[in-house]
Amino acid sequence: MTTWRERHDEAVRKQEAAQQAYQEATDERALALIAGAEELGSQAAVARELGVKTPSVNQAIRAYQKKTE
Repeated sequence: MTTWRERHDEAVRKQEAAQQAYQEATDERALALIAGAEELGSQAAVARELGVKTPSVNQAIRAYQKKTE
């Protein structure tokens, strides 16, 4: 049987791992969108190809670029 503190600490570790995985996936997505924009010529073309709105592509790329500056 585990104590409440052990369960809490394990949950915190899981949350941190999930947050790290989410951040890595977000960065990978932004890099893919940047590559797509280079290949297709614009962020709007990437959005059309993916069937999403252009601002969502712009926002993902901007957030990544701001983070890496």
